[in-house]
Formats: sequence, structure tokens, C-alpha cells
Amino acid sequence: MNLLASKRSWLLAPVVFALCAAALVTVWLVMAPDALVAAFDADGKSPVELMTLPLFALIIPLTWLCTPVSGGISRKCFWNFAFTVLAVIALTREQDWHKDLVAWLWPDVVASFKGTVFKMKFLKASGVPLVAKLFVGGFFAMFFAFALLPLVKWFVPLFKGFFKLHPVSWTMAFFGGTSVMVLVVDRLPANLRHAGIVLSDSALALLKAFEEGGEAMMALFALLAILQAHAIYAADVGAEAWREKT
Repeated sequence: MNLLASKRSWLLAPVVFALCAAALVTVWLVMAPDALVAAFDADGKSPVELMTLPLFALIIPLTWLCTPVSGGISRKCFWNFAFTVLAVIALTREQDWHKDLVAWLWPDVVASFKGTVFKMKFLKASGVPLVAKLFVGGFFAMFFAFALLPLVKWFVPLFKGFFKLHPVSWTMAFFGGTSVMVLVVDRLPANLRHAGIVLSDSALALLKAFEEGGEAMMALFALLAILQAHAIYAADVGAEAWREKT
């Protein structure tokens, strides 16, 4: 546990990011663009996507086995449940289970609607059944509620901890930064295309590698943060120095 809660354990997150980024660039350099895209993105069935799923799924048992918060049983169970829901949502979004469910429940609506139904324009569209809108709106509400809950609770301690080189703060900072990176590289080709800039197949392959590889990195950072928080805040472990600073 010393490796996870030592004074230098804040370095784990940047080291993990650097190693993963180097691995992605190396793969991009040695693979043909079409082969790389097939290995990273195949509608949820590529090797990288299938590797990402168990990483996100592992968050659920790890959270309950290595509770990342201190306090009584009820407090631990509450936050373990919240983190479990977030992990399930991540798996759902990764495999598009929510889209498949809507398509199964309302096939005619999905077939006649241009684009994905999980957009605000779907909720504003006319001719869409109210029940379908409520389902999509409920998914949005649940996602934002469970995502904002820990953010509101720990934003200030995490922000302050970043400047104190707190290991969990640094890991969560890289988790957030990686999630932003995934969103940017996902939308970048379309945005550039709308601006009249067409990327080469090689550039598109690199962006795809960092998009899908970034999702796997997010799962790794989440797992690392759980282990670090457990090492610091679990009553039977100690790490009083870090606990006093937060």
C-alpha cells in the first residue's frame, strides 16, 4: 500500500498516462491506418473495446472490496452504490446498450429519426412519443445526477489536493483530462470537416487510437483512484499525513 499512498505516489497518474500515450503512438507508427481502426473501433467488438469493458466492469467489485471513502457503513454503502451506478453507465455508453434498448422499444421512432436519439433535439422533436422522450430524459437525468454528485462533494478537496500533490487528486485530474481528450478527438474530425479541412487516413487513425485508447485509460485511472483512496482513507491502513491534509 505504500506505493499507492507515499509522498511520491502522485506521480503514478502522469506515469500511467505517459506510458499509455507512448503505447498508442507506437501502435500508430507500426500499423496501417485501416488495420489500426479495425483493432480499435468495430462497433464495440474490436480488441481494444473488448479490453476496455472488463476494466470498467472491474470498478464495481473493486469499489465494494476496497471502499474508497471513510466513515460508517451507511456512508460507505451510499458512495459505493453511486460509483457502481457510474460504472454501469460507463459500460452502457461504451456498448450503446441504451441506444439498443430505445431501438427495441420504439423501432419506428428510431428509424424515422435522423441521428442518435440521445441528443437534446430528440427531446424537442415533434411526433416523438412522450414515453420515449421521458425514457431518454430520465437517462440524461440519472447520468448527470450521479456524475455531479461526487464532483460537487469532492471538487474543492480535489482541487486543493492537486497543489498539495495528493495522489487521488492527481489521478482524478488525469481521469478528467483524459475524458476531455476523448471528447475532443471524437469530435475533431467532424469539426474540421465542416471547416473544409479533411484529415488523412493516418491522422484519423491516430485520433481513433487516442479516442478508444483514452476510454481504456479512463478506466485505469478510475481503478487507480479507488486503490489510492482506499490506501489513504481506509481505517485499517492509516496514511494519517494525507488524511490530515484533506
